[in-house]
Amino acid sequence: MKHALVAMVYLAAALALTGCVGATASPTVVPPTSASRVPSTPSETAVPDARTDDASVLPVPEAGTDSRADAITTAEKVVTTFGQPALDATTWMNNMYPLLTQTGAAAYEGTDPAKVPVHQVTGAGTILEGSTEVALIVQVPTDAGLYTVSLSRPGASVPWLADRIRPAQG
Repeated sequence: MKHALVAMVYLAAALALTGCVGATASPTVVPPTSASRVPSTPSETAVPDARTDDASVLPVPEAGTDSRADAITTAEKVVTTFGQPALDATTWMNNMYPLLTQTGAAAYEGTDPAKVPVHQVTGAGTILEGSTEVALIVQVPTDAGLYTVSLSRPGASVPWLADRIRPAQG
């Protein structure tokens, strides 16, 4: 009988501990206060301060002469590097990476250079209307026709990088 009583005590202790293993504390529910209420009408919305007000953003200036020259040089180099069908895909992509934004690199990853119709640049590039210090499009003449290169950069002191290279729209 004594052994049965000891076994029942151990069993009760084991069951009690087993119940504790999977238990989690229930979350405390805090009633919403007026400070945490989401405004339901525009008049209840807070007025933005000057640091976050979109109206205080200044327009980006048009690309300057030096910036435009750098963009043309970059676009011509991009198209020259782009048009190398004799290279294997790995070498071609490794040559392209330093000239591309992250978006551009992702877009051209896996490209077969043998299928690129461009083989050489045949003239000087020209910048299309709407150029700024951080984004512009350069049109480059090639043996496969005109190609446009979309260039961008985060600021005027950073080199231009290509986002996209494509045949010009006719």
